[in-house]
Amino acid sequence: MERVAVLTAILENPQEVQEAFNRIIASYQSLVIGRMGLPLSDKGISIVCVTLCGNMDEINSLNGQLGKLKEVHSKLTVSKKEF
Repeated sequence: MERVAVLTAILENPQEVQEAFNRIIASYQSLVIGRMGLPLSDKGISIVCVTLCGNMDEINSLNGQLGKLKEVHSKLTVSKKEF
């Protein structure tokens, strides 16, 4: 069963982690419905929201990979409804 989820990530010092972050997101592109990035250059951070649809194993795997990156903090919000 699949669920819809929103992954919200804060990249502290994005210049150092953005390439690895983007590489991980790209490796899960089959799950990605949409993405929005907000660079806050004056604060030295970026905020990225990614809307996903997939099974929970895949979604949690993506979140786990991002969680291994230094200076990346991510959270998932997951629908209760399954498809």
